[in-house]
Amino acid sequence: MTVLIDYTKGFFETTEGDGVGTNPATIGDPNFADVSLLLHMDGSNGSTTFTDSSSNGLTVTANGNAQISTTQSKFGGSSAYFDGNGDYLTASHASNFNFGSGDFTAEVWFNVPAGAPSGIEPFITTAAGQGGTGTDFQGIWFGLYQGQYYFIASTNGSSWDVVIGAGTPPTDTWTHFCVVRSGNTFTLYANGVSIGTTTSSGTLTNSNNLIAIGGRTRNNQYSIGYLDDVRVTKGVARYTSNFTAPTAAFLDAGPTLDLSTGSVFTHTPSANVAYAFTNPPASGTSSSFTLKVTPSATITVTWPSSVIWSGGIAPTAPANGETDVYSFYTDDGGTTYYGFVSGDALA
Repeated sequence: MTVLIDYTKGFFETTEGDGVGTNPATIGDPNFADVSLLLHMDGSNGSTTFTDSSSNGLTVTANGNAQISTTQSKFGGSSAYFDGNGDYLTASHASNFNFGSGDFTAEVWFNVPAGAPSGIEPFITTAAGQGGTGTDFQGIWFGLYQGQYYFIASTNGSSWDVVIGAGTPPTDTWTHFCVVRSGNTFTLYANGVSIGTTTSSGTLTNSNNLIAIGGRTRNNQYSIGYLDDVRVTKGVARYTSNFTAPTAAFLDAGPTLDLSTGSVFTHTPSANVAYAFTNPPASGTSSSFTLKVTPSATITVTWPSSVIWSGGIAPTAPANGETDVYSFYTDDGGTTYYGFVSGDALA
């Protein structure tokens, strides 16, 4: 093998040998690092176990008769069922549900049975009602209200001054519904089509209440029907114009290094990134691989929890435009990876 030492690159390259792996940006959700909550509603019929598949791993509690149902599903063979009589899910509140003046996206798949009362059905809310000490004019409220798609929030803490109510939700069919803030524009989308907008430059009031899915105890507001694939993303406007509704369940990982495709990877992230490693060789077979990262924006990086770093401290993300190179080694089938910074702030 011929070795070429190219000092202009700042690290060693070879003319042959290690294969170039699949671009991590083509595998996984590029915005997974910013996902605040992800509920697939997967499980066995009647189960009350709901798993948050975001990197936060929030503990989700079923209240009333909220449960997994295999009667209906959009993806995965099951969904969450709420009978409209005291059923809801809760999770502890965290700073990643305080949206401030930044972009965000909240989205669900819902299926409301025909004949259900067209009252108040909260799909995602952090407004008062599930614990906390705040007034009602804090957090967000997103769902159906008296036969319309609805979103409300407050920038002044004393009134709901960001309000969108539009459209007529269908029954007995799965519908993708989301609210997106992009800059100063709030937009509701139903099955990928914009159905209403409003504008506000204000900062949304924070909430210290629990996150609630499918209902809230204040004024006995409870959903009737099924919810599937609930996702909240902070800091990202995932949709800024009409789009095709998702055709598969939301992804559970960020940009992914598929070790079966090669051992040298290059990534140019433009947003916060949470890396995943997949398909390592079997235990007892050693494997090493290299990742070159050159961000095109100021970002944060989250590494798999299975990585043990030299010195015991995970490295910070490269600066915008800076190139860092990382090397990893495993010999136990990916249970543990040993990580090293091979090059820092390379030209």
